[in-house]
Amino acid sequence: MIKLMKKLCVVLLSCSGSVALLGCAQPSAIKSVVDLPLKDTDVPDMSWELAPMRAHAQYILYGAISGKERKRRLGDYYFVDWYDGEPEKPVRLEMLYTQARTVSKVLSVSESMNQPRRRVGIRKTKFTFNGVDRAKKGDVLSWRINLYVDGKLVDSRRSFLWKDAAEQ
Repeated sequence: MIKLMKKLCVVLLSCSGSVALLGCAQPSAIKSVVDLPLKDTDVPDMSWELAPMRAHAQYILYGAISGKERKRRLGDYYFVDWYDGEPEKPVRLEMLYTQARTVSKVLSVSESMNQPRRRVGIRKTKFTFNGVDRAKKGDVLSWRINLYVDGKLVDSRRSFLWKDAAEQ
């Protein structure tokens, strides 16, 4: 009876180990996109309701001493969390966007990682729209973020206001 129990435990452990290994193979995907605008150089007050906005403002404005430097940091900040399931392949995150003063012209910015990364896992990418260029073109109105792995589109996220060319 004891030998049978030991064999059963060995079989169960080996099966659970192989299931765990199979469960780890996740495809690359965008997990979240957070838009954190900074519209004012004044840091929000110390109330607990405003603590996240205060932390974001302090993070962005850290090290900006002059008022001019603080004003240049006003803008839109997009933080993208994505899962890198294939670190041996090249990856590109592309952000297509429209701004208030560019009418309906779609602009783009991208981040590429052509070198192999060390391991699979969550990665963070930041897209920043501030300074003189943002002052000329205005706020970001709509956006779409595409994740390409080895040149193939694998995932995409978009804002509520984003319109694809096919939808227009």
